[in-house]
Amino acid sequence: MESKEEAAALHNQNLLMDQLEALKTRIMGIHADIPCLKEHLELSNLLQKLYEIREKLNQLEKTLLQTHLKCSISPGIQIPGPVILALSRLSEKRHGAIIAITQDDNLDDLLEGGIHIDAPISVPLLENLFYPGSPLHDGAVIIRDNRIQKAGVLLPLAPHSVEIDRLGLASRHRAALGLSRASDALVIAVSEEKGWISIALNDQLYPNLGSFALLENLGSPREEQE
Repeated sequence: MESKEEAAALHNQNLLMDQLEALKTRIMGIHADIPCLKEHLELSNLLQKLYEIREKLNQLEKTLLQTHLKCSISPGIQIPGPVILALSRLSEKRHGAIIAITQDDNLDDLLEGGIHIDAPISVPLLENLFYPGSPLHDGAVIIRDNRIQKAGVLLPLAPHSVEIDRLGLASRHRAALGLSRASDALVIAVSEEKGWISIALNDQLYPNLGSFALLENLGSPREEQE
């Protein structure tokens, strides 16, 4: 059960994230409303400063999410190296993907469809499963005991939320959040539109973490397998 201190910390973090988002929106609005800034040297320098502030805000936002992730995830959960490498490649190519790594809960009653794979985890296999146009690329891959059990699986969708809509994310992230709400599975989604790598765990969505956070906090590049 969540303590008062944890609830207060989560509230403060959400408040800070909202303030950062509002500030970024204001900065982007200034640039959009005054296109003539580029024509004047002094104002152009100001514009450059605004860009720098926006980049620092983006980095601060990502750092906060990574810290929250590191504090929230059980130390016993790790993402296999080949999964991390495959996610990085899928993100670079903007190939949408969703991978669920099971823990203690039995997911049979939560999953629909898909085909049995029962194969060792490998980067080429994951890339092929999520290649656009392949028969299974819209569904999820289920991993248990370091093996790919199933692919092309349909996950339970979480309801539409303000956060997901604000971030411009779609059904893969609703599916990731939906399974994390109903089980202890760790679910990773790659956005086809943005290339973001996001994690859902215990009914919490951690968007746009990037492969660095996965390598740093949840996996080991030494485990990579081609």
